[in-house]
Amino acid sequence: MACLALLLALTVPGQVWAQPAAPGFATTGVGQADEAKSTQEALPIELQVLTDSIAEVNQIHGPYIGFDNTQPEQYLRFVRLVERADCQELLACTSHDNATVRAYAFWGLARKQYPDLEKVLLDHAKDEEYVSEIQGGVLTQIPLIEFMQWVVDPDMLDGDESKKLDPAVHRKVAELRFSE
Repeated sequence: MACLALLLALTVPGQVWAQPAAPGFATTGVGQADEAKSTQEALPIELQVLTDSIAEVNQIHGPYIGFDNTQPEQYLRFVRLVERADCQELLACTSHDNATVRAYAFWGLARKQYPDLEKVLLDHAKDEEYVSEIQGGVLTQIPLIEFMQWVVDPDMLDGDESKKLDPAVHRKVAELRFSE
């Protein structure tokens, strides 16, 4: 499948193989959709293939799903994305058309202890596109901004592995999220 995605990426210029963005987020404003597309195209081909594969599955998988204690391939794609992308590339992926890619990119920035993570979170305060998230055996569908808040909440996802933000930041997100 990755070979097919690589072949398509090399032979179909400018084609983006991802889900459309949520209304009111990534495609609002003059030029934001073009900017997101150009940042995706500016990624190295290896990262384009990874993000395309993540978008195709279109679910956020935790490190373990089910009872057999094996790591799902989707989670391993996330791990490879974090290992191979630098912070600027992950930051570009937070503007991806697909909400699952945006979620994993944000999680990757948190894992890399990105110093401006608070700004990235606040920039996504109104990103209400739903993502499917599986941890253990439980599937939930939540707005992307809620998943992002889980990542940076000290009592939630990923323990000490990801950067955690002060509760005051969560209040700022709520103020922005629910303001007009």
